[in-house]
Order: sequence, then structure tokens, then C-alpha cells
Amino acid sequence: LVHDLSTNRDATRDAIDTYTTAGGTALYDAMAEALGRLKRTEGRRVVVVMTDGRDENNPGTAPGSVHTMSDVLELLKDSRATTFAIGLGTKVDVAPLQRFADVSGGRALLPQDVSQLGEEFNRVIEDLRRRYVIAYTSTNGERDGKWRDVEIRFKRAPQVTVRSTGGYHAPER
Repeated sequence: LVHDLSTNRDATRDAIDTYTTAGGTALYDAMAEALGRLKRTEGRRVVVVMTDGRDENNPGTAPGSVHTMSDVLELLKDSRATTFAIGLGTKVDVAPLQRFADVSGGRALLPQDVSQLGEEFNRVIEDLRRRYVIAYTSTNGERDGKWRDVEIRFKRAPQVTVRSTGGYHAPER
């Protein structure tokens, strides 16, 4: 961890500017760490991850993380954090990025090259500005901690795009 959550944009930019790549990516561990930090945070929770989508050690011969994709998907559901996954590089593994986005109600963004990063970040900002919250009360009163699927459909708004987490965990008690 180079820089913790902060509203100090200059410090954040400075931390990003000092980062250098060294090969290998513990992608699932990084996502688990980010989601763990956000779970303890009030307000809107958003993760923007820039990656090639591969979880691998430095030589690329084994996983780079202790956590698995399944672990991260469960953490995404529990944290209620929206993930915007930006694929970087010439050999992006799109599948994990799309899974992060689908499970969290976010988006997978795939720029053709680094020159489009500013455009992709603007997409993230615009997406966050245009979000609405829809709430309902479940008729299922069981407190079993199980995942409950929720589907949102519009009858008369075909131009509306709905991205959601797809459900929620029921309370355990």
C-alpha cells in the first residue's frame, strides 16, 4: 500500500506518479485489500482497477494471489462497492474484468492504448454522476444470510441501461 484512502488529490497523484511496475500481479489480493478498506468506509464505495486482468506471479507461471476470483466476487457482493475495471496492455484478459463489473454493477472499460485513459476516467466520472438508487422492501422475511437475486426491468424505457449487483445478502439475524 503506497497511499491510503484520502481526499487529498495532490498526495494521491504524487503516489501514483512514484509507482513503477515490476512484473506479476496479485490482482485478487489487491481487489480483496481494496474492498476490505472500503467496507469500513461510509458513503459511496467505488474501486477503479487498472490491470491486464491476469493474476500471476512475476514469471507468469503461477497465481500471484492467495485470494481466488470466487473470494473477490463474494467480497464484492458483501462490500456493495461498484467496480470499474480498466484493461491495460496488449494481452488483456477481459473475463475477470467483466466479472468484477457485472457482479458490482460497474463497467469493464477497454481502451485501445494509454492515450485513451483520460477518456475512460471521464466515462467513470459520468457514470457515477448519472446513477440512481432504487430501493424496495422484500416480502421474504427469512433471516438466513443467503444471497437473494433481484432483477430490475423497465416496461417503457428501452433506452435506459440498468447495471446492478443483481441481488443482496439477506440479514443473518
